[in-house]
Amino acid sequence: MNLFKKKEKFLLLDVSPKKISGILISLDDRKKIRKEKSWDNLEKMRSSRGQTFIPGVSRIIAACDPELAFKIFVPLVMEREEISEAIGKVELENLIAQAVSKIFNHYRREASMILGVDELDTILADSNVSDFEVDGHKVINPLGFKPKEVRAVIEMAFTARKTFERVKAIKKNGEFFFTEKGQAQASATKRSGAKRADFLKIGASKSYFYPGKHSEEFYRRSEIEWSVNDIISEICGSWSLGENAARAIYDYYIKEDVSRPVERHLSKIFSKPVKTLATHVKKVKTGGKVRVAGAVPANLLGQDKFQEIDFDDFSVKSGFSFDEAEFGSGKQAFRQLAPFFEFYYDNSDNEINGWLKRRLSWLGSAV
Repeated sequence: MNLFKKKEKFLLLDVSPKKISGILISLDDRKKIRKEKSWDNLEKMRSSRGQTFIPGVSRIIAACDPELAFKIFVPLVMEREEISEAIGKVELENLIAQAVSKIFNHYRREASMILGVDELDTILADSNVSDFEVDGHKVINPLGFKPKEVRAVIEMAFTARKTFERVKAIKKNGEFFFTEKGQAQASATKRSGAKRADFLKIGASKSYFYPGKHSEEFYRRSEIEWSVNDIISEICGSWSLGENAARAIYDYYIKEDVSRPVERHLSKIFSKPVKTLATHVKKVKTGGKVRVAGAVPANLLGQDKFQEIDFDDFSVKSGFSFDEAEFGSGKQAFRQLAPFFEFYYDNSDNEINGWLKRRLSWLGSAV
């Protein structure tokens, strides 16, 4: 891509219910990513000193915890009345706006239930339209064609008004790219070169599954009724330990800092909850291996079905490079940088999406 100038800077915001942390990264023309600065809690700094001064930022990329944001991809089918004329800008804008207006309230209502907020306080934080087809043929841009039918996929990112206001308060002036952490990692996973890239994000209290392909109707994440807490509970019950002690033992296990006999014993203890997880995933996946991000080793889940994210492989195929001294291990770098990769490969800066954002403002868009 030639959209990025030499040594551009981007502010990555990590939005959780308790705080908003951030890192300032730079990208040079050789796709070298550097960490310029980091903040543990930008909200705390803002409240004590006013807005944090962060100069020269090209874009603010805000990635929310899954419980704070919801992204959905919905296919649009747009029939034309006059097919003798080529599609122009005004007609395409109207076709997209009319199609989105028919479905918007339905999916905002769904987002409000998932996020647990009132529908009126559920706002569209970001949107994007892509995957155009004219009469069954994929095109980058439908302008100039004379099709009977135009298809596309609309991506809508919803959040609570309170969450959006927290993000905007960090830096009032600037262009925002708004996403959800699991979706950002799932999107980056697709760039790993796999034909299908189903993605599983394992959390401390909840887990989410992201299918690798759009279905005929829509694409959305599925909540998995399983978390790392299931393993912690198993340790507590098997060894009669308190939660803190059980978590400490599990941390040692994840870091491979236990003896071989203890590792074998723990693996046996974990077999029941891990089998439950695999059963949950089997209900929602449709084929291929599942890429996993979270504190459960893929080898514990089973190499035949699950595979950990290989950031080195992603780096080679995407061309990005970074200094491990700045970002930590490949897994840590992937988690931190996935929202940037999603933004980098996103096409929402094109003219069509400019029209879309303007037209969606009256439907409850915050942008």
